[in-house]
Amino acid sequence: MAPWCRLTATPAVGYGFTGWSGDTTASTNPLPVPMIANKNLTATFTINSYTLNVATVGTGSVSKNPNQATYTHGTLVQLTATPGVGYTFAGWSGDTTATTNPLPVPMIANKNLTATFTLNSYTLNVTTVGNGSVAKNPNQATYAHGTLVQLTATPGTGYSFTGWSGDTTATTNPLNVPMIANKNITATFTINSYTLNVSTVGSGSVAKNPNQATYTHGTIVQLTATPAVGYSFTGWSGDTVATTNPLPLPMIANRNLTATFTINSYTLTLNTVGNGSVAKNPNQATYTHGTLVQITATPGTGLQLRGLER
Repeated sequence: MAPWCRLTATPAVGYGFTGWSGDTTASTNPLPVPMIANKNLTATFTINSYTLNVATVGTGSVSKNPNQATYTHGTLVQLTATPGVGYTFAGWSGDTTATTNPLPVPMIANKNLTATFTLNSYTLNVTTVGNGSVAKNPNQATYAHGTLVQLTATPGTGYSFTGWSGDTTATTNPLNVPMIANKNITATFTINSYTLNVSTVGSGSVAKNPNQATYTHGTIVQLTATPAVGYSFTGWSGDTVATTNPLPLPMIANRNLTATFTINSYTLTLNTVGNGSVAKNPNQATYTHGTLVQITATPGTGLQLRGLER
């Protein structure tokens, strides 16, 4: 019987045994070889080839460098995760767990990796200057990327909304704010300023205390009406109807007032002693201030005019 030889092929790391060639062609391993003659055999080892599959969760993409269908053993592949707008790369999972980006992947086996992208979340901080408040709709601690938040500014009594500043500059109210980043916005409210116009009817004047071109909301202005000689103050009209003088006027809006002065009216009563008569020209029940009245005394028969008593 012929002696036998047993050949065992052991590949190095990253290689695989593919077969025998030479005096024997086979892929059997170990290989029994009957020694019936001199023999020359070659064991062939080929480097392993692997696949790299990459999936994504969320919005984003992954690039491979080099980008190949398969990779030989030991090839270093760099994976770069690029998040979509409004997303952040959160990490790798699968055959490799890491947050490194880019990620070097040594190809020593078939690999399946997943890149996870998470939707960004932002804060919206709103402050105020002056007297007023701001409502957020929706009102949340944080907002997902792309959320539209409506800000409504409501001024306090006597104040007006003048605008937004900070990460957004505008005067629109309500204001729609697209949440594409953390935002800090300030609503500014300014105290109202009013005018006070005072006119007169008749002869007289009005003093304002304090005397200013404009007045901030809530200022108390004292109006004092002073009639000219022969006139009397009869009252206020317009935005305030009153007869009080001086008049304390709270400035809570623009105001237009009229002070009315009326000329004084007097009576002229004539009496006689003895026999005679007196005539008035003009002959009226009353006379306005400054009217000139001519008085004519006519004595009766046989009498002499002695004078008039005033």
